[in-house]
Amino acid sequence: MIAYLSYPNFADCDMPLLHELQQQADVTYILQISEKVKNRTLVNVPKLKKRGGVYRLSDFPDLQNLATYIDPDKAYVVNMPGRHDWSPANLWAVCCLLFFLLRRRFSIIHLTWPLRYGCFPLYLLHRRMLLTLHDPLPHSSEDTPKRNFHRRVAMRLTPHFILLNRSQHDAFLAKYHIREEQVFQSRLGCFTHLRNTVPALPAEHDYVLFIGNINTHKGVDILCQAMQQVHEHLPDAQLVVAGSGKLYFDTTPYEQAGYLHLYNRYLSDAELAGFIQNARFVVCPYIDATQSGVIMSAFALSKPVITTNVGGLPEMVSDGRHGLIVPPADPAALAEAIERLLLSPELLVQMQANIQRDYDEEACSWRRIANDYVKIYSYITSSSAQ
Repeated sequence: MIAYLSYPNFADCDMPLLHELQQQADVTYILQISEKVKNRTLVNVPKLKKRGGVYRLSDFPDLQNLATYIDPDKAYVVNMPGRHDWSPANLWAVCCLLFFLLRRRFSIIHLTWPLRYGCFPLYLLHRRMLLTLHDPLPHSSEDTPKRNFHRRVAMRLTPHFILLNRSQHDAFLAKYHIREEQVFQSRLGCFTHLRNTVPALPAEHDYVLFIGNINTHKGVDILCQAMQQVHEHLPDAQLVVAGSGKLYFDTTPYEQAGYLHLYNRYLSDAELAGFIQNARFVVCPYIDATQSGVIMSAFALSKPVITTNVGGLPEMVSDGRHGLIVPPADPAALAEAIERLLLSPELLVQMQANIQRDYDEEACSWRRIANDYVKIYSYITSSSAQ
């Protein structure tokens, strides 16, 4: 029996994975929601219950859409209505969760993010824990003392890890003094729920698209500089930047030039699907990265991606097959890649076909990924029994 403890942030990758996993293994999904994190992708809970605790999924009508992907009888919600980690209601919810996990006698507790302060009591079960690290190394814009403390506690008290890219494997082991035998490799698949979402289409179409949270490590300023060069050669080229976050540079010159359309706000799944559907392709001009949910969102709708040669991104985007790879922080190289795809409609069509084939049928499919997870669970269970 596996307890898969996750958060709303990862629902877009959790749902297709769990859909396959629950057909192959006894997996119980446990979703932890709080006042700070209750509206993300597939999870939208306008109001939490007043009392903290562990509830059945059926007790939350706003979450019944998840039953499309997972077995609702094996899905629970940790309701944390307090305003901070040490709120009595949140601490009570953690106690209820700890009792729930102990009573069910799960063989493995699978986490998808390092536990925060208030959830540290769960490390009492650390001998049976497995942690998926979406970010083996912290992003430059998120490298804070609090986050690093949570990470270091997790690295010390968790015996097994799953990394979703190979390029950061050695650096992760060295930074946190992790042994090779503690680490397993996997990857992300497409965020297929977007295919079932009715898109809210924007007014623009046939544009170059940046989508997702705006942070300093995302390189949006580099993309705007690149599009300035593109616009000189291709005056009709348009750029859409859509997503929430603080704009850390002046976008006025690019907007006044008429080729930048900015939507600086939180996007619903319908809007996300609409922006991707109307785009020619997606650009991820990141300065540093691990994996990218944006790439998996684009691939779900068969849109090629131009991205930078950082982190695990080249493992997700095969250069010339699924998109193009360029050096980071290089506006000229990025502009050249954008122009190449804008002027090569046949290449875009071929890339779309490659994405559909590789991510739906081959090694990148969720079925193959779930197979690997089951093997990891079996290995941990058998090695623990010895």
